[in-house]
Amino acid sequence: MRTYLSARDSRALLSLTNLIYSLPEREQVLGAVSETLRTLVPYSSAVYLAMNAEGFREGGHVLLGVGVKELEAFTGYYAALHPFTRSGWIHHANAAARITDFVPASRISDTEYGRDFMPRGPFSWETGVILQAQGDPVGALCLHRQKPDRDFSDRDLLVVDSLAPHLARVLQHFDLLDQIRSGEISSDSGLLAEEADGKVSLNAVAVRVLSENPEFLSSGIPASPATVVLRSSGITFRVRTTLGGPGKGRIILFEPLSHSESLLERLSSWDLTDRQREIVLYLIRGTSNREIADHLSLTEQTVKDHLKAIYDKVGVRNRTKLTAKVFSAVE
Repeated sequence: MRTYLSARDSRALLSLTNLIYSLPEREQVLGAVSETLRTLVPYSSAVYLAMNAEGFREGGHVLLGVGVKELEAFTGYYAALHPFTRSGWIHHANAAARITDFVPASRISDTEYGRDFMPRGPFSWETGVILQAQGDPVGALCLHRQKPDRDFSDRDLLVVDSLAPHLARVLQHFDLLDQIRSGEISSDSGLLAEEADGKVSLNAVAVRVLSENPEFLSSGIPASPATVVLRSSGITFRVRTTLGGPGKGRIILFEPLSHSESLLERLSSWDLTDRQREIVLYLIRGTSNREIADHLSLTEQTVKDHLKAIYDKVGVRNRTKLTAKVFSAVE
């Protein structure tokens, strides 16, 4: 039976979404989300784990009712034993799930994660979502409940699902700003800065990329949460953008892939079939297995079989590593 959000839930989510797009600081965004989610999806503890293409980052985590020692134990050891990781769910961007979707409630204590880590929380029920925007893994949001409470419902997951792509996009905006301000952006990258008053400045790389892709700015693509790539002078660029809007500035970054061949040529270098290359192009946009199956008129199991073959050929173990390797973050 399909689950729908009530009008009340939809209004609350719309209000929260509008709010997080307007807040000027990452901490304010996470604070607003934690406060509103507690009323929509009650939880006893929660954690936001900041991520990048290589996994968990050093800082940027937010803990609510979770201790630092528990965080260190999780990131250092138990994350690899989590039912989400072992089931492969962790590769599904912006799609919430429960532990009990993969392990029956009666068997959770038989797993090392359930037996040794969950009592340290303590918690007995958990739901989580991997946040991703424009090809960037942003973070993991996990909510917990105590044993006397009921498990998270389908409606609870739908609330988190509805919020996830917006939260991912906002947090990716702050991550990109941090990279630009700290000078982490390659000098070979194109940079377009649009001021709040409408004035625009571009470096030479951005001018070249846009002159060869004149449809880009007029197509609305910069607002897209999906991965976008452009070709210019024999170089493939990945596009990442900060958020914009009326009265706000915007930054568009054209980040070169380290190899000069086009994206499709690069995928061909891994001896992928035409179908496998097609699946990779959907995958790096954060498309779920089910959505890929619908787009390509395949069964979900066939998509999973293709993904296993793709991971073997590329030499990676999951979606995050594959995306990173495609975009040259990991060689």
